[in-house]
Amino acid sequence: MKNFMPDPSDLRWLVRSLDLGSFSAAARELDVAVSVVTRGVDRLEAGYGVTLMRRSTHGLSATPEGAELAQEARELLERFDDISSALSRQKNRVAGVVRIASSQEICEQLIVPELTRLRTLHPALRVELVAEDRVADLVTDGIDVALRTTVGNSESVVARELGSFQRRLYAAPAYLHLHGMPENPQELPLHQIVTHTSQGPAVTWAFRKAGRKMDVTVRPYLAASTSALVHHALVAGTGIGMLSCPLAAADVASGRLVEVLAPFASGVPYTMYAVSLPGRRGAARVRAVVDFLRDTARRQWGLT
Repeated sequence: MKNFMPDPSDLRWLVRSLDLGSFSAAARELDVAVSVVTRGVDRLEAGYGVTLMRRSTHGLSATPEGAELAQEARELLERFDDISSALSRQKNRVAGVVRIASSQEICEQLIVPELTRLRTLHPALRVELVAEDRVADLVTDGIDVALRTTVGNSESVVARELGSFQRRLYAAPAYLHLHGMPENPQELPLHQIVTHTSQGPAVTWAFRKAGRKMDVTVRPYLAASTSALVHHALVAGTGIGMLSCPLAAADVASGRLVEVLAPFASGVPYTMYAVSLPGRRGAARVRAVVDFLRDTARRQWGLT
C-alpha cells in the first residue's frame, strides 16, 4: 500500500520488540501495555500487507520484510530524536525578541537603565519596548510581557507579582518656595495641581489624618496626557502632583522634588504585575525576562 503512512510510535514498537526479542520486554522498556505494542505491530503488518515478524515460543524474529523495515525505521527514529532534541534545546535557549509594554515613564525611568544588565545575563536576547500610557493589547500588539498595576481578566493572562509600591504627592522646591508647603490636605485646592487627563476634570486623593481616612477633591491647573509629562511638569515647578514612589525616588534623592504632606500619606499599596499570555509564558526568553524584572523590581526599583 503505497499511500500507507506509519505511525512513528508503531515503528518504535517494532524496532524495540525485535531488538529485545519479545513484546513484553519492549513494553516494559517503553512503559506501555503489551497490547499497545502488539497492536502497533499489527497495524504495520496490515498497512504494508506483509508479515514483519515470526512469533514462536522461542521469541520474535524478523522476516526479510521486517528486517528491512526495522533498519529504515531505526534511521528515521534517530532523525526524529535529533529533531526533538534540537527543538528542546531551542525552547530552553534564552534568545530571540521579547516585546515589553509599559508606560513611557516606566520604560524610561525603570526599564531602560537596566537593559545593559539584562544583555549581560542574556546576550542572545533582543528587546522591543512599547512605551504607551494606554493598556497594550497582548494579542493584537504582539506583546510578550506587559507591566501593569491591574490584571483584568485573570483567566486569559498569566500574571506574576513583581512587588508593591505607594503613590505620594511631590512638588519642586522652586514651586514650594513661591507658594509655600501645604500643612494640611485641605489646603490643596488652593494650590496649582497637576494630574493625568485620564483622571478627568476633578480628582479625589485619599489621605490619613490621626489614623482616619480623609478624602480631598482637587481640580487640576494642568492635566497632561502621559505620566511622563506629569512628572516633567512637577520637576519644572508647575505645581503639586501624585507620582509613584519608585519613579520619584531619583528626583527626591537629587533634590529636584520634595514629598508633600508626607505625614498624611494614605499608605495604600499598589501592586505591579508582569502580565503575559499563557502560550508565551512558557517560552524561555519570556521566563527569563519576567524573572529579571522581578529581581530588578526588588533590588533596583524599591518594590516590596
